[in-house]
Amino acid sequence: MSDQSAATDDGSDTSIESTDASTDTDIDAGIGTDTDETTTDDSPHETPLQPPPLLTGEHLPQLRATLANATHLLVCLDFDGTLAPIVDEPDAAAPTTANETAVAGLVDAAPVTTAIVSGRSLADVRTRIDGPRIYAGNHGLELAWNETVAVHPVAHERAARLETVCEALETVLGPIPNVRIENKRLTGTVHVRTVPPAARPTVRRLTRTVVDRVGGDELEVSPGKRILEIGPTIDWGKGDAVDVITSTLPDGTVPLYIGDDVTDESAFRAIDADGISIRVGDEDPSTASFRVRSPAAVARVLDWLGTAGVELVGQRTQSLSGTELWNDDPRVGPIPERWPTPVANE
Repeated sequence: MSDQSAATDDGSDTSIESTDASTDTDIDAGIGTDTDETTTDDSPHETPLQPPPLLTGEHLPQLRATLANATHLLVCLDFDGTLAPIVDEPDAAAPTTANETAVAGLVDAAPVTTAIVSGRSLADVRTRIDGPRIYAGNHGLELAWNETVAVHPVAHERAARLETVCEALETVLGPIPNVRIENKRLTGTVHVRTVPPAARPTVRRLTRTVVDRVGGDELEVSPGKRILEIGPTIDWGKGDAVDVITSTLPDGTVPLYIGDDVTDESAFRAIDADGISIRVGDEDPSTASFRVRSPAAVARVLDWLGTAGVELVGQRTQSLSGTELWNDDPRVGPIPERWPTPVANE
């Protein structure tokens, strides 16, 4: 998760010139300012990652061309740092009014499937943003599809071990001021945002030691921005959740993903050149196609998609027969078979 130091309490971006929501220039966005404790994707690449270009009106022809060739649009959105500004207390996080409104508009658009893909637990994130029928929680380890909920079986099996690790961390990290350990049932988060800077290296070191000793080879630690994520040692992340969702949609669907942290990089890679990927925040290296500055800028992107973007997609989808492509709701098909032996959510 990234800091949004240029955003005000209500989510407005004082460093970005406001424009009318119906204009193409709404998509313009600025650069973030807080680079403290930036982490980058550490997976191998042929060339070093570079910061993606700032998304501006100059990129509209490219976006229009991509959407004009689509039969359908999949919009996947992270929550913290994307729809909601980053706050010191995670329980206080809420989407900006502009983003809530924009998401609601996309949910109601016929040629669009909207999904929330978050590191928060499924139960948590579903209470914070309403409307979409697809939610992926715990970095893609649990999936809500209409009224069906499934959990990755390996994560389910290791939930007890995760609980033991979180309890050990409460004891070991307890003396350090302002550390918060969050047990999200399938993953855990150590929050260091309000920890004194001098103590943060100690928190990281002790966290890795506890996970190594108590979690063994079943659990691992992944870095984020002022957080440490603890989860099962399996090759599964947000990108896999996006792939699962995309697999149910018709050929020609254009996927779009917006996120702000290292854990979103697998989703950016899943989108690849076939879609549109946007990283929120400062000039961190990323595999995303573009970047915007803040949740306020995200709202302008979503507003543009909900008006001009949807009109472009609709030009092709109007000629398609929904009964040939979908089951039940035309924007949400059945839960896909690709999910690895799902178990019922408890």
